[in-house]
Amino acid sequence: MAKKKASKGSDRSDPTKNKSLAIRTVLKNMPTAKVSDVVDTVKSNYGHDVTKNMIYMVKTKVNMASDGRAKGSKSGKGAKGESHLSSAAMWVDAIRLARQLLKAAGSTANAAALLKALGDH
Repeated sequence: MAKKKASKGSDRSDPTKNKSLAIRTVLKNMPTAKVSDVVDTVKSNYGHDVTKNMIYMVKTKVNMASDGRAKGSKSGKGAKGESHLSSAAMWVDAIRLARQLLKAAGSTANAAALLKALGDH
């Protein structure tokens, strides 16, 4: 499918015309601010009415972008061949296995050390 032409009034790099960019800018300047403070600051600095849910969505996407996961893989495999958890059943299985690991390791610190040691493989 062909891309649509950008409208003449659109400027994705201007936070006064782009709500998400305005939110990211405010979050960069105030990383520990409460969501309600971010909403107020976006309104006063850039004139956008944003909801708390939009703030949470942008924060989640920013965190996803910076969490170090491999991107762009369509095969369901990560950078080192590990499979992504793509269904609820896979998440449930992973949680069960994590509980077993915690029980076997005896503590969260021990489990984390084991995972860190295995992370290079």
